[in-house]
Amino acid sequence: MIKRVRFATKRDDVEPAGFAAALLEAASAVAADCPEGVRPLRAALCTSVPGVIDVQKHDGVGLSWFSDVDHLERFERWQDTVALEPAADRLRRVLDCDASPVIVVDEAILRGEDWLERRWRRGGEKLKHMAIARRAAGLSRAEFSERWRSRAGTLGRPGSAQAIAIPKEALGNAYVQNHPIARAAGEWAYDAFNEVYFDELDGLRRRSDWFAESLGIGTEDDLVSQNWFLAASEEVLIGGA
Repeated sequence: MIKRVRFATKRDDVEPAGFAAALLEAASAVAADCPEGVRPLRAALCTSVPGVIDVQKHDGVGLSWFSDVDHLERFERWQDTVALEPAADRLRRVLDCDASPVIVVDEAILRGEDWLERRWRRGGEKLKHMAIARRAAGLSRAEFSERWRSRAGTLGRPGSAQAIAIPKEALGNAYVQNHPIARAAGEWAYDAFNEVYFDELDGLRRRSDWFAESLGIGTEDDLVSQNWFLAASEEVLIGGA
């Protein structure tokens, strides 16, 4: 499977208090209108949890899973049809589309696969700590992906050559890395996107606080040039395997 990820940024004229409900309503309408053969295998929507991370680069994240590139392309073509226009217009009323980039990724579940399978079957809401990043200068896309995967569960502090283990209380129930697929031309907005799941807000806060303390305003110098963190609540729109 491949995954389409849209980073959602609200329009300036949309009130923060109403954004999550409006985006969920619009995204649910798109999922409901999607015809058989085009419909994603699974879809979920993440919206920001206030009070965990002071300033977030995006206000939400939309996730859709597809069997392959052909399946994704059918979905993309359908999005351009007149049939979707009413639902698409609802999205445009809340989203700053120019500040809401899309990336297409290969998903790598590095911890908690059984937990995630249960999560998708049961649906509902879960909490997530997510990170997005751009790779360090001099690293190819393939070099970056290999180095990032090899460091799962650790963090390289700024200015230090030694990686430290992420403490157990900050690991969460499942850890997913998302590696952007190759594209014919240009670069994706981000080179990395990860997701860590929690049942409770306290666990989400512990991870967020630990990363803030460990990194400060820096990054893992030999891995990423820029990084941002997101704290969100995720709701399943389309369940599935």
